[in-house]
Amino acid sequence: MKTLTTSITKAMLGTAVLGAVLLAVSYPFRDDEHGVRWVLGGIGWFGFLLCMLVLIVLAVVALGRSVFRRAAA
Repeated sequence: MKTLTTSITKAMLGTAVLGAVLLAVSYPFRDDEHGVRWVLGGIGWFGFLLCMLVLIVLAVVALGRSVFRRAAA
């Protein structure tokens, strides 16, 4: 069970870092209205939102496993 918790923690850390990078990519292109820079800003922004959604799901899974493990013990 220790490796499963570690893998979820690593996945959460990786997702948080990727989300921060995507947010940093989207920030310089926030005012563009067309072109390649607009597409890059959109990819960065919606990628950040997707990373945050995945991070929330992973946190709920980790919390659920923690509660289930305590109840089973």
